[in-house]
Amino acid sequence: MVLDTHESETERHGDFLIAGVAHRGTEVDESALWASLDDYADDLDAHAVGTDYYSVMFDVDADSGEFTYVAGREVDSADDLSPELTVVEIPEATYAVLQPDYESIDEMILQIHEEDLDHTDDDDGVRNPIFERYETRRDPSTHADREIYVPVRDD
Repeated sequence: MVLDTHESETERHGDFLIAGVAHRGTEVDESALWASLDDYADDLDAHAVGTDYYSVMFDVDADSGEFTYVAGREVDSADDLSPELTVVEIPEATYAVLQPDYESIDEMILQIHEEDLDHTDDDDGVRNPIFERYETRRDPSTHADREIYVPVRDD
C-alpha cells in the first residue's frame, strides 16, 4: 500500500493561495517543473507569504489518469503575478496528514483517489486539492520526508 490512511492525523488547514508553474498529464517530471519555478523567483518572492514551498495536485480525471500538478509558493494575492503562473485556492477543510511512500507523483495521485477517503468538503461533488508543504531549506524535488494533506469530510 502506498498510503497508510488508517492512523493518519487530521488538522484543519487551508484558505490560502498557491501560485506556481503547472503541468497537466499522467506523469510529472518534478525536477524539471521545480527548476522552471526559478524563472519566476522574483515575482513569487514579491508576493510570497512565508518561505515554504508547496505542490498541489487537483483536477484528477479518473478515466484517463490525468491530473494537474502545480509547484509553487503561498502568495498573499494573485494580483500582479506573471500571467504564466497558475494560482490555486486551497480551501479551508479538514485534511488527513499522510506520509506516503511512493515512486512517482502519478502513482501517489491514483492511489489517493482509490483510497476510501471522501475528498469533498461539501455536497457538490467538487474535490478539493491535495497538497504537500515543504520547509524552506528542503529540496522539493526529493521524495523523502514529505507530508501530504488530503481533504476529508468533516462529520
